[in-house]
Amino acid sequence: MNISEIRDKTKVELAAQGRDLRMELFNLKLQKASSQLEKPVRLRELRRDIARIETQVTQLGRKDALGNLAAALEGVKDFTVDGVAGALRGLAKGELSRKDVLKVCGSVFNKQRVRLTVREMAELIQAKGREKAVELVKKAPVN
Repeated sequence: MNISEIRDKTKVELAAQGRDLRMELFNLKLQKASSQLEKPVRLRELRRDIARIETQVTQLGRKDALGNLAAALEGVKDFTVDGVAGALRGLAKGELSRKDVLKVCGSVFNKQRVRLTVREMAELIQAKGREKAVELVKKAPVN
C-alpha cells in the first residue's frame, strides 16, 4: 500500500482499514507461531502499513484540532487571559482531551517546550493578540 492511497481516505475509512490490518497481523503471528507462515516478509509490510495509517490519522486529528483552535480563538468575546483560558477549556470538553489541547497549542505558541498549564498557555496566546494568534494557528504545519 502506498501513501497516496492512504491520504485519500477519511478518518473512518482509515480506522476500519487499521483494524483489518491489525487482525491480519494477528493471524499471521499465529501462523508464525505454528510454523505455517509462507511469507515472513508480510509481517514487516503489515507493521509498516499500520504505522503509515496511524501517522495519517494523527495528522488528520492535528489538522482538525488546529481548525478548532483557530475557531475558538476567533470566537473569544473578550480576549483576556481568562477568556482565552475559557476557550481552551471549552476545547478540552469537546472531542479533544486537555492534554491534546495543550499539545496543539504548545506546538504553535510554546517553542521552548516548557510544560505549561492551561492558564499559562492562555497568557502566552493572549500576549500575541487575537489576530496574530489566529494567524499563527492557521499557518502552523500539520505534520
